[in-house]
Amino acid sequence: MQKRSAKQYFIELLQMFAVFLKIGLFSFGGGYAMLALIEGEVVDKKHWLTHAELNEIFAIAESTPGPIAINTATFIGARRLGVFGGIFATLGVVVPAFAIIVGLSYVIDLVKDNKWVMFLFRGIRVGVLVLIAKAVLSFFKNMKKTVFSFALCIAAFILVFFVKVDVIYVILGTIVLCSIIVAWESYFRNHKLHMLGTAEYYNERVGKPLEKEEYFGEKAVKNGVLTVKNEKAEEDAL
Repeated sequence: MQKRSAKQYFIELLQMFAVFLKIGLFSFGGGYAMLALIEGEVVDKKHWLTHAELNEIFAIAESTPGPIAINTATFIGARRLGVFGGIFATLGVVVPAFAIIVGLSYVIDLVKDNKWVMFLFRGIRVGVLVLIAKAVLSFFKNMKKTVFSFALCIAAFILVFFVKVDVIYVILGTIVLCSIIVAWESYFRNHKLHMLGTAEYYNERVGKPLEKEEYFGEKAVKNGVLTVKNEKAEEDAL
């Protein structure tokens, strides 16, 4: 987190609160409808995060206990402005909903049968559907598109909507599966890095462009190309 004066920090906290207050005030339809508004404010307008970073935060917020919108706000605020940033962002999201619900609790019996109020809520439902669809399309646009990711999405969809598996078990299952895959890939990546120290690998790759994860030291890399042979291999050849 960059250094800033106390006054500047407080101003940024108020800006954080104002942004999420606006999001909370117009977020009809729950957490998933709110995601599109968060993206519009935090990424498109404020440029606090990239689309990829926000998608990662959405994934973390969905995988942790609590409402996704509140978790997302807390994570973004804390990431940008520390603990107080998380508090101010969370308050910004919660205050509008709290105030509206408390207010409605006093008048709901008076307006629940009013046809104009019913028309209003029907219109809100349509808007909510659009917001959720926008959030889904944004996820799809910015996700890493691989055979595995598509297969995982399809499998999760089938399990939830057709097999009727509880969403909690689907989330836990995907976490376990992806953790195993990441650990497996990490093992092979480390194995490849270890192989970089052998004469055979050195001599095989001399003068050839390195893959991104194969950088292993400035002495053997020049402009992304392996330029140094293994000295022991040269001595053995003599």
